[in-house]
Parts: sequence; C-alpha cells; structure tokens
Amino acid sequence: MTGLSASSPVQRGSSSRRCLRVLLVMCCLAALSGCGESEGTADSGVRKIAFLRAVATPDSPTDQAFMEELARRGFVEGLNLTVIGGQDDEAYADPEEAEEAVRRWSSEGVDIILAYSTTGAVIAREHAPSSRILFLVNDPTAAGFVKDESRPNGSMTGVTFRVPADRMLSIAQRILPALQRVGLPYPPSDPAAIPSRDQFVQAAQRLNLEMVAEPFSDQNDVARAVGQLVQAGRAQLLLASVSPTATRALPQLADAADAYRVPFAANVATDRALLTLSPDGASIGQQLGRQAARLLNGATPAAVPVENPRRFQLTLNEKVALQLGIPLPAEVVREADVVHR
Repeated sequence: MTGLSASSPVQRGSSSRRCLRVLLVMCCLAALSGCGESEGTADSGVRKIAFLRAVATPDSPTDQAFMEELARRGFVEGLNLTVIGGQDDEAYADPEEAEEAVRRWSSEGVDIILAYSTTGAVIAREHAPSSRILFLVNDPTAAGFVKDESRPNGSMTGVTFRVPADRMLSIAQRILPALQRVGLPYPPSDPAAIPSRDQFVQAAQRLNLEMVAEPFSDQNDVARAVGQLVQAGRAQLLLASVSPTATRALPQLADAADAYRVPFAANVATDRALLTLSPDGASIGQQLGRQAARLLNGATPAAVPVENPRRFQLTLNEKVALQLGIPLPAEVVREADVVHR
C-alpha cells in the first residue's frame, strides 16, 4: 500500500468475536465431516489453551487472527475449546506471577500454552512439562528452545519474531544518508535482548555502520543509557531492543529520544518512532493458529516446524520527521504500509 494514513483500530467486543467464531466453526466442521488430516480432526472433546503474555496487547490483531484461524480449523471457544487468559489486556510482567499461573494451568490440564515472550516460554517449559508450548519469540535457537527449527525437539514450537535487522538499518540509511553511528539501549537481564543485540551488531557491520550498545537495568535507567549513547557515542539513531522489557520501556525511550532530538526505530507499534518495521500481527496470528490446530489434532512439535514471519509492516511517522527536520524520501514513503501524519 502507498502512503496510507494511520487509523484507530476497530473495536470488537468479545461477544461479536464469539459469534464470528461460532459461524466459522459451523462452516469448517461441515467441511471437515467429509475429510480429515493424517493427524486427525477436532473431536467432541474439549481442549484447553492458555495465553501467557509479558506485555498487555489491547485489541491485538494477533490474538483475533489466532482465534479465528482455530475456529476455521474446528476449535471454537465455548464449544470444544476453553481459553484461559484470553483477554488481551491480561499480562504477567512479574516472573513469579507467571510461574504461579503456569503451574495452575498445568494442574488444570492445559493442552497448549501460548507464550508471547522468551521469558514466558522458559517459565512454561519449566513449570508445565506436560503441556505443549507454542511460542512467539525472537530467536528460539539462541534461547535453547529448539536445536533444529525445521524439526523441533521436545514440547516446543512456534513462530519467531525475527525482524530483518539489515532491512531496518538499510531503510534508516535511506532516510538518513549521513548515518554512521547507531545506538542500542538494551536490557541484558531479558533473555530476548541478547540475540536481538547480536543481530543488530552483525547487520550494522555488513552495512558499514558503527553500532554502540549500552545496557540499562529498568525503565528508570533508560534515560541514562540514551544519554550515554548520544553524548559519548554521538549516536545519530537509536534502536529499540527486541524484548518485552524494552517494549515496556518504549515510553521512556521515546521521552529520552525527544529530549536529545534523536530519532529512533522500533519493531513494535508505537506512534513516536521515526520508523517501525514489524511482523504483521494478523499474519502471525494465522501462522500460530494453524500450528495450534495441528498440535490439538495430535501432531507432535517435531512435526510442526518453527516458522519465521511471512509479512512485515513498514510504518513511517511524518510528524516525528518534521519535528526533527528530517525529509522522508518519496520512494521510501511509497514503500510504507502506514504513514502517520
């Protein structure tokens, strides 16, 4: 799409979503009645899935697409599927609370735990050994979840949140032709942040950019880290780390970037970044839904390969560009899926 203006997401209530799922399952059950996959099809037994989020995601297109894909494949909440933690504003930022929830779900016989972070996937693996774990994480191999992403070992599989670091940086170079130094504030205590840092460093080297990384401990430490990068390293662009801790700290990163008048790039939705390159949420939800249906139908994780995102969304922010005096090249604007004006 070309130069679309951002618009507010459509609000959908849980009752309307359930009605849609009921209609979808009626159609898909009729279709499945005459045929079946080798792994089986949805039967009359009730399955249980649970959402484990580290960050709340109100009006999440990923969650909606996930549930709709499950419905298309014969699993509908309230009919043959029980959903725990399905409210997309429910999150467990505290690891101890996440552990308690996972242990409770395990005792209740949850079939699949959908872990939306590296930390959550670690907790689910340790405290729900009898459940299958479907993850959405940055790098499952680096995190030690799988050895072979084409044939996962153990009880885990899912979709990566890999954003092509070289693509993000190359877009930044086109917007900022004089770009030489990039700063990355990152939280080393978050296991997702280290693979993200390494991917950015390697991509910067390939593009002849200097990458300077500065650790921060928590949200209150972000301003100090940014100041260190801008003042000592003279970073001309800041990157948001790919990790739940960094996502929760996006407001602090944006405030610090504003204070130093330095643009930043992110890979999750925010209206304060100069550019955002993120996996398409609805597409990821569909991928996870297909994987979950296969697992619920009896497939082992080894038969359900880990997938990378299939679609990405480029968002540009003309308001931020104007505030910083950065002209957005017309050809980059034409490539954007969304342009905030």
